[in-house]
Amino acid sequence: MQFVLYSEIEAFIEETLPHLEKDEAINNLMLGIALQLQKDASLCPDAVFIVIQDENCLALAALMTPPEKLIVYSPGEADTEALKCLIQGILENNISIPGVIGPAELAGRFADLWALQTGSLVKLEMHMRVYELREVNREVIGEGQLRAAEDKDLEFVIEAVAQFQRDAGFGEPDLEACAAMAWRMITNQTLYLWELHREIVSMAAAGRRTRSGIAINLVYTPKGLRRHGYATSCVAELSQRLLDLGYQFCTLFADLANPISNSIYQKIGYQPIGDYDSYLFNK
Repeated sequence: MQFVLYSEIEAFIEETLPHLEKDEAINNLMLGIALQLQKDASLCPDAVFIVIQDENCLALAALMTPPEKLIVYSPGEADTEALKCLIQGILENNISIPGVIGPAELAGRFADLWALQTGSLVKLEMHMRVYELREVNREVIGEGQLRAAEDKDLEFVIEAVAQFQRDAGFGEPDLEACAAMAWRMITNQTLYLWELHREIVSMAAAGRRTRSGIAINLVYTPKGLRRHGYATSCVAELSQRLLDLGYQFCTLFADLANPISNSIYQKIGYQPIGDYDSYLFNK
């Protein structure tokens, strides 16, 4: 086993892309972020790119955009030696990781070995289901209209992003970071709002483009406006718009602790394709 820490995204892409694209939808998290960084490395200058090679074959890959968790991937069933090699290399290179996220079994095995090796306390933060959509059930779209967020919506978007993070259990958000994210999404026209009678009632974002697909995230409806189908309409219409642009599929992650959102996505036409787990590490 060989631990390889790349300083440039290009080498990481060359090593991992053929494997990640074999199952593009389930691998959209690592794949989409890697392709974003390939286009603009300045988005995260301190990103971490790691592969574990077994006789010149890819055994594991890991990507991290601090302060986010380490994303892990294996083209097959990663053996214990590969995971130990990854952990040892991270420790030897003094790479600080706040947690891990990846396919449920792989992330769980990494978290267990990390706890044994470091004595760190490991907490399962979220158990998620990954969904894929190729055809929208338009019958679920209700009254209202979808539009791209504009400069005039900045105040609403900042508060919505912050509240989304609170609702997801990520603690008290950094409002400056929320403002930067909101401004970037508005500028890039990747955030969409659902309006009813000129009132914003829900939002969703599109991102992590891959060769054939794109992800939907940041689905949020303000408290007091929920349970009216606004998020359903917003996600369904946005999904259809993205398919109309030429994407073959849309993907999204849903917290399995929230049965309502999982039910909504399936009504729209999203089909489950796998599970991811997210762990937090504390010394």
